[in-house]
Amino acid sequence: MVRGPIWSAAVVFLLGLNLRPAVTSLGSALPDIATAPGVTGAVAAVLVALPLWVCGIGGLLTPWLQAATGTQRTVQVALVLLAVAQVIRVAGGSVLLVAGTVLVCVAIALIATMLPLLVGGKSTAFSVCYTLSLGCGSTAGALITPWIVSESSWRFGLAGWAVLAAITVPFSRGLGGNRPSRGALSPFAVSKSGPAWGLTVYFGLVSTVTFLVMGWLPAILRDAGVSADVAGACLSLAMILGLPMMWLVPWWVHKRHNQHALLALLVLPSMVSVVGLLVAPAVMPWLWATGLGIGMGGIALALTSIPRRAGADPQITTALSAMVQGGGYLIAGVGALACGLVHTITQSWQVSLVMVLAVLCGQACAGLIVVRPGVVRSAAVPQQRTAAWPDRVPHLSANEPCPPR
Repeated sequence: MVRGPIWSAAVVFLLGLNLRPAVTSLGSALPDIATAPGVTGAVAAVLVALPLWVCGIGGLLTPWLQAATGTQRTVQVALVLLAVAQVIRVAGGSVLLVAGTVLVCVAIALIATMLPLLVGGKSTAFSVCYTLSLGCGSTAGALITPWIVSESSWRFGLAGWAVLAAITVPFSRGLGGNRPSRGALSPFAVSKSGPAWGLTVYFGLVSTVTFLVMGWLPAILRDAGVSADVAGACLSLAMILGLPMMWLVPWWVHKRHNQHALLALLVLPSMVSVVGLLVAPAVMPWLWATGLGIGMGGIALALTSIPRRAGADPQITTALSAMVQGGGYLIAGVGALACGLVHTITQSWQVSLVMVLAVLCGQACAGLIVVRPGVVRSAAVPQQRTAAWPDRVPHLSANEPCPPR
């Protein structure tokens, strides 16, 4: 049974709330995890890189599962998998930790790819619920997990978020789209579209910057002489400031026709902050954190644009979401790995920050394509066109049915 719009918006918020804590809690507890028996430096490095790569691959595969089982069952299976996997990864040694994290990221990819289909072309409130839930989940995972770890252990800090996924399962009933479809529209079906590629590259680059900010900002500030408390508070400030941006961006996209000013608002403060971290990281760390927090709203622009670019076609929405999020996370994985390797080789943040600045320039260029009006078309579904009159009309007997027009 399909519920009313308020119920649907609440379900969208709950689903989005599940997408970030399982990942941000891992980053918050990583120092404690790295000291656990059997967890080597290589395992810790794999845990950091896994979310982007697995989410990318999982996102690309989602349309086929959705076509086989339907939207509601896909989401429910993903929620159950998310809850179980968060318990599995703390139940044993490093093998279960890595395997559980892979399953967690697969579940996240499934839900994340389905959400734009659920939001569709509905009201601004749905888009706001969607993007705001991502910001709330990221902030909650980063701020609450350290407190849980300090009061108990890192295992409780990670497994505790399984409760959120378990609570969401019964609320996901009534989403609709429970019947399998005849076939899945592959993400490659929209890969010949320029706007689809622009949106994919934009999502990948903004995810790269967001991932690096969440993972590196405290370390950059601490290496510059800022105390651990202030560095952690700056990261919290950046993530908290991302929350109002998750509300502002969908509202702007739905209400304003010209979005170039929004793109400038999302990119320029981040550029100024990265330059500040290059030149004087310890002078005004709060200001640099503020600019980076504003820039985190860029992810909301990408996610809000997916259903709008797909028009009213649910198959194109799913395929475009899979391409944008799957391909985008793979791009982010390459970017994060490259910046991390450069930091390891140079033992300095300078070159890595210059690379982040270059990523922001690329984000601005791709963003110009994202804010341009247009709808993504599928190469697999040819557009209807008026056929020419046939040269000959075949003769039909009285018992033959007329051919369909």
